[in-house]
Amino acid sequence: MSLTLSLKNWLGVAESDDELMLRYGNTGDAKYLSELINRVGDDLYFYLVKHSDTELAKDISQQAWVKVIDKRTSYSATGSFKSWLFKIGRTTLIDEYKKNNRWQSLTDEQETFVFDKNLEALFETDRLRAFNLALEQLPFLQREALVLQQEGFRLREIATITNSEIETIKTRLRYAKQLLQQLIKIEEKKHD
Repeated sequence: MSLTLSLKNWLGVAESDDELMLRYGNTGDAKYLSELINRVGDDLYFYLVKHSDTELAKDISQQAWVKVIDKRTSYSATGSFKSWLFKIGRTTLIDEYKKNNRWQSLTDEQETFVFDKNLEALFETDRLRAFNLALEQLPFLQREALVLQQEGFRLREIATITNSEIETIKTRLRYAKQLLQQLIKIEEKKHD
């Protein structure tokens, strides 16, 4: 154990997720994995549930953590642990969609939004639910970029997680925000 880590432990300074993963990778000690799951497990699940249903999100989340266990020695702290985990989760989800022949329909960038009358009713009763429903209506790749940004990832990290160019991520975010603004305008007009 290095002097820096010893001092951090003695002073009660929490280790970063990256440091915990490196320690888990080196030792295989389950206490480090457990702490990582406590810290970012819910974040991964909520990211996945925005792109699937609750049962699939649970399953993919578990599969992602198994892959973390299997790949623990290959982790390097060149990026953040959380972005590495999300990339594993995303890849696992996409593999599942491809296995079930659903991936192509989800990634059609030309997909156009059709205003749903059920969404209109939700605007009247619960703005947050309406926002979440509108978010679900976004094309997969636009929703994914927006959700990752809401999770606190920077453009470069989103590009890494999604294997996309930064300019592509900027475009997806711009289109996603424009569509959400259109939905908000529809709601505001109803209340005028």
